[in-house]
Amino acid sequence: MVAETGFNSSPKTKGVLIRAKKPIELDRKMIKPVKDSPPISSKSREEVRSKEATMEDVLKKAYELGAEKAKIIGTETIVVEEWVRWKCLYGCPLYGKDAYHPPCAPDAESMEKVLKEYSKAILLNGPKGKAITKTAVRLEGEAYNMGYYKAFALTALSSNSANSSNAGAT
Repeated sequence: MVAETGFNSSPKTKGVLIRAKKPIELDRKMIKPVKDSPPISSKSREEVRSKEATMEDVLKKAYELGAEKAKIIGTETIVVEEWVRWKCLYGCPLYGKDAYHPPCAPDAESMEKVLKEYSKAILLNGPKGKAITKTAVRLEGEAYNMGYYKAFALTALSSNSANSSNAGAT
């Protein structure tokens, strides 16, 4: 189903909304096996992931991608506090300048909600600047490919003395 949204935000989208109905249950007869492919399994994603890759495997991949240190931690140990955002709201020359700073950056309440959806995280330490961000983003993709479909990279940021964002600085 294609319908007009009433918005005309960019020449590429021209305000078009595309919707597709999702089947309630996918019939196995609808799926045509690819030549020489294994039979369709009824195993859950969790069962498949536990046999294919562990968090230790993702940790090893972090080192391969350039992390100097990497550690699996429980998400309940991550401290999220409102004062950090307030430091940027009042007195930071980068407030509102890019997506790494408020008001675009998520607030403490949003971060706490998201973190509750995870049980473990990998804390990375590595090269300064954008290199650690690249490592984290690449690790996110690798973790996804290993079966960790909720993998999501977050980096700590700071600013440099020239009042410009230094994405990925540690």
